[in-house]
Amino acid sequence: MDGGDAYATAVALAAALKRNPYDILFFGRQAIDDDAGAVGIHVAEMMGLPHVAGINKLEIDPQAKKAIAHRQIEGAIEVVEVTLPAIFTCQKGLNEPRYASLPGIMKAKQKPLTVLTLADLGLDPGQVGSNGAKLVVEKIESPPVRSAGKIIEGEPAQAVAELVRVLREEIKVL
Repeated sequence: MDGGDAYATAVALAAALKRNPYDILFFGRQAIDDDAGAVGIHVAEMMGLPHVAGINKLEIDPQAKKAIAHRQIEGAIEVVEVTLPAIFTCQKGLNEPRYASLPGIMKAKQKPLTVLTLADLGLDPGQVGSNGAKLVVEKIESPPVRSAGKIIEGEPAQAVAELVRVLREEIKVL
């Protein structure tokens, strides 16, 4: 799936996830390559599932097949109740990480790994990778290097006068 974007990745993941039963699917908050955070949202849409983004606390009621998700919004905590199955994208701090023990690592190496082809998933090569991408990155570059700032010292009235002069004559923004 070389050259794919969040959408093309979600196409493949949704097709693979539909093969097995589930109640909850967790995704990370955002991608490290493009910082987009869209894969989980796309998968939820493709699978027709409710989705809550950026959660930092989750309460599950398995008997009622419901979940209550908490997420930080500006100045408050938003609480969202959804029916299961559902998809959640998670913030750092949702859980306390557990580190695998050496025996656990050795056992994991013995587990079979199922590799699925596009044909196994019922997908056409045009749906994934660069062929299925909806976003094309044309160029990535660093912003221009900024010059060092200038500190204007003195009494407030003199400093304001000097600031206005610098903005007019040197920087030419006024």
